[in-house]
Amino acid sequence: MVGDVPEYPEYLAAAVFAVGGVVHAVLAPHRFSSAVLFCLAVTSAGLGVAARSAETHPTVATVLAVAALLMTLALGLLLLVDGIVLVRRYGPQAALLATCAAGGALLAVLGLDAVVRAVRGEAAGALMVAVNAAAGYLSLLFLVFTVHVFVRGRSTPPPGTTHVVVLGAGLNGDRPGPLLRRRLERALAVGAADAPDADGAVFVVSGGQGDDEVRSEADAMADYLRARGVAADRIVREDRSVNTGQNLRFSAALMDRTASGHRATVVTSGFHVYRTTLLARRAGVPVHVVGAPTSPVYWLSATLREFAAVLWLDRLPLIGLSLLLAVPVATAVFQR
Repeated sequence: MVGDVPEYPEYLAAAVFAVGGVVHAVLAPHRFSSAVLFCLAVTSAGLGVAARSAETHPTVATVLAVAALLMTLALGLLLLVDGIVLVRRYGPQAALLATCAAGGALLAVLGLDAVVRAVRGEAAGALMVAVNAAAGYLSLLFLVFTVHVFVRGRSTPPPGTTHVVVLGAGLNGDRPGPLLRRRLERALAVGAADAPDADGAVFVVSGGQGDDEVRSEADAMADYLRARGVAADRIVREDRSVNTGQNLRFSAALMDRTASGHRATVVTSGFHVYRTTLLARRAGVPVHVVGAPTSPVYWLSATLREFAAVLWLDRLPLIGLSLLLAVPVATAVFQR
């Protein structure tokens, strides 16, 4: 009822966010802003339920609290353990340390909750409402992103591919590392399936030479493909790019100069498919992106890095939308 709306501001905010998410999904289905709006809607509704169920429906409040606790605990432990395993295996790299930090931060929120419950101060309780809402919102957003990345990483190439673009990754000495080898093997499978004629697909190997690499990734990939039986005249090297955006733009320029009417499939790692697709659309490069498998122990850390990278792509609108969480948080605090 209209007269009841002011009594339930968190639910009103959730409804507004949900409607905005639906409209945005229709108008811009490939933007991550839609997921942000839906996660804001769920978080706002959760704040409303938590604020009102403690007295009227204590069982519901307890179930929700336990579910949130278990989800946060599981995600925090998973990130922390995965980060520690990777650091022990590959050394203290920034992305791996960030995985440990993310897991530790979630576990710290749980510890802070326990301290606040023991102190039972009004100001501390209000602070924890805000901290829990922010942690729950980010955790939910990451879980939604993880599911989306998992699904998109299993996309299949369209028929009629003429060019297979392989995005570079780190080298192991002067040879492709495990991640890059999986991309190359996936590219070979795409080329064999989509261009079975005598000439076969053209492989565009894209990757420059990093500061810590002894040669360009394109040269290493070309050697790998030749060793797997691909003729040299079916390999085009793009050895200037240093990031995904350049991979796509420089490879597209090479294909435009050498072949008219080409149909390109880009091969990268499964966790990288979504961001590559976003960058391709932003650059106006008409390609289809497919993913290669990734080691399970590395997948979560890589997905967390992709999550941060996708948020950074549209940082101003996404941060602006996320700050709207302050509205239901403030109303939940005032209801205490």
